[in-house]
Amino acid sequence: MLSRVAERVYWLARYLERVENTARLVNVHTALLMDLPEHMEVNWFTLVTIFDAEQIYYRKHPRENEYDIMHFLLADPGYGGSLINNLAAVRENARTSLDVLPEEIWEQVNELHLLVKSELSSIGNRRRRQKLLLTIMESCQCIWGMIANHMSRNFAYDFLQAGKHLERADMTSRILELSALLMSDNRSEALKQHEGILWATLLRVLNAQQMYIQAHNSSLKGESVLAFLIQDTAFPRSLSFSVKSVGSYLEYLPGDKHMLAQQAEILNDLQAYSAERNPPETIRLMMDELQIALNRLNTSITTNWFYPDYSVS
Repeated sequence: MLSRVAERVYWLARYLERVENTARLVNVHTALLMDLPEHMEVNWFTLVTIFDAEQIYYRKHPRENEYDIMHFLLADPGYGGSLINNLAAVRENARTSLDVLPEEIWEQVNELHLLVKSELSSIGNRRRRQKLLLTIMESCQCIWGMIANHMSRNFAYDFLQAGKHLERADMTSRILELSALLMSDNRSEALKQHEGILWATLLRVLNAQQMYIQAHNSSLKGESVLAFLIQDTAFPRSLSFSVKSVGSYLEYLPGDKHMLAQQAEILNDLQAYSAERNPPETIRLMMDELQIALNRLNTSITTNWFYPDYSVS
């Protein structure tokens, strides 16, 4: 398997996971804001903050309103992190990897890309936008189902899975940065009154509500939610599960595996988390440091397998 093909399927997975997570986050956040009073710390611009895109947004838009933010995150061709650009990257990487992917995956990706392009003009309509986001989430899950059920467990599959779980860990860390706001001593009275709704929403964004309740007997406490999403090794969207999975799939790949030491260090740091060692004011810094570590791990994967050209059989 050539390094350029490995790189394409790795980034196909990362972009596909990014598309689904963006759709999921915007969908759930919209529903949340419909249940909250206005003028709280959590608002439409919170979404831009999660993606670390504040400076890019302000260069394009002077105001923080729903339509501009939705267009920026979902449909802006000039913002590299927009959903439509990420989906275009999925399509291009799938198109150039047809020799290692089942044909059905390309067909599903292409259909989704055409559908989203045709519906982008309607994102100002909240009901139609929510319907489109649900369709995107379902289509992404369908594609992952095809990958799981139609692909041989070979190097292409391993690169796909490593990319997916690395991207998932990064996105989960960005979502968990919100917990610093929810647990801050300086949070408003309005935020304190709606704390339960906000923690439930954070779980919903990650499809974690039911699994959390099973693990914690329906008790919804901020410290327990954080520990579950950071440390639980059985839930597929927790940070520890995702980082552990990256290492599991890298193990199967040929060549030097020095980056497994980086992966193990990240996992050890996550497992060392505790509410006592990591008070609320340190969570944002912890997540920032995690994102830096994940980026270093991505760089190691890139330099080891993608550049220079490295052929695996």
